[in-house]
Amino acid sequence: MNTPSLNRILHLADPGTYEPWRPVNGAGYHLGTISIGGRPVYVLATDTDNPVKASPYEGIKRQAAFLQHIADDPAPLVQLLDIPAHMKTLKGKTPIPRDAMRLLAGDQGIGGTYASLARLEGVVPRVTAIFDTIGAALSFPSALGDALIMTEDAALCIGRPDAVTHMTGQQTDFQRLGGATIHAATTGIAHATAKTEAGALTWMRQWLAYWPDRAGQPFPEAKPVQPANDLAALGPGLTECGFNAPLAMHTVIKGVADGGSWLEMGAEHAGECITGLCRVQGRPLAVVASDSTVRGGVLFPETCRKMTRFIRLCGQFAMPVAFLADTPGFMIGEQVEHHGIVQAAADLYAAIANSPSPKVCAVVRKAYSAGLYAMAGAGFGAKFWALPGASISVFGPEAIARFSDDRDMPEPARNAAREMLAGALDPQRFLDEELIDAVVSWEDLRPCLAGFAAGK
Repeated sequence: MNTPSLNRILHLADPGTYEPWRPVNGAGYHLGTISIGGRPVYVLATDTDNPVKASPYEGIKRQAAFLQHIADDPAPLVQLLDIPAHMKTLKGKTPIPRDAMRLLAGDQGIGGTYASLARLEGVVPRVTAIFDTIGAALSFPSALGDALIMTEDAALCIGRPDAVTHMTGQQTDFQRLGGATIHAATTGIAHATAKTEAGALTWMRQWLAYWPDRAGQPFPEAKPVQPANDLAALGPGLTECGFNAPLAMHTVIKGVADGGSWLEMGAEHAGECITGLCRVQGRPLAVVASDSTVRGGVLFPETCRKMTRFIRLCGQFAMPVAFLADTPGFMIGEQVEHHGIVQAAADLYAAIANSPSPKVCAVVRKAYSAGLYAMAGAGFGAKFWALPGASISVFGPEAIARFSDDRDMPEPARNAAREMLAGALDPQRFLDEELIDAVVSWEDLRPCLAGFAAGK
């Protein structure tokens, strides 16, 4: 008879493909291999049904051996994390495990597991789901991966509520500490949430379908599908209302992506930048896009960190990345300076510059000042396109016009402002000066991105 934790594995796997790896009942985890869409995948799942019979250290050693096996014979890793059976009776309170000294200080203890998971970075794609309230030593494996989804009632925190109360006096609960909503919207640790376990498992299958079996292998392709939106008809209307009105970039993405292929990562966090995966003419493509319907598309410290994390993930497997720009640049002021916007932006620049992913920057409507570089603009080794009427400038046209009309400015500076204004309103001038690679029409944006995704 299948147990609930085994049923998760069987729901995720292609029928009849689960094979346990060196099975030991009561070891704390189900370890094994499955197929997903015909591709081999390793699975590490908490055993929520059988209490640990031996020392927890023995279970952790077995897990470390399994992770080393993955490193030796790479394939994607899925983690299905929950409260272990022996902790269910504690009702969320902090356990004091047997063999605590070996678990803490042994090379094959908890630290060894963390290190083994970390060393798989850039070797194989890793996706994790959390189904309940995870804390303490169980928390870090959740984030030591490439993608994380949580069911809505799940939680993730270093210190469980009773530990927080004992150590700080603060009264709290799992949801306030690190519920799924907190990690999806505030911290950004979770890339998505799901109402049901089945929904989380479906998201994991979809996410894995974009990635190769391991680094250096080809990306899986699919049959091309027509996009949901017609950019030739919709595109011009998106920008005709001026540079400052909100532009719904999801409309553009759905005019580029194959229908039904868009999978957003981090939709609830720092929404002024959209990050996600899609296919264009059947080929995988990562997208980093401004969304000026959220905070004007301005870049904040948390925006930079979200973008950096996603770009580094893509770079691990050289996934092609399209940057769709509509940003006035970075936020300024005391608050963002105190939250480290300079360092966050510098880390973003480093991620873009050092990423082996093919990159293209397409200025959809505007890219001002250093915000241009945050979207892989000039100098970052990307193809550089602009759509008709797009503005590339140090300031927006309205601000430049004020400089050019300022009678207190020297005449050479006013002339420079007038020249900048003319360029800011005409991407063809950038093309004529060989500063960009192409002015791409709305009708041609999808075909051009399809060629880019194909390596052309």
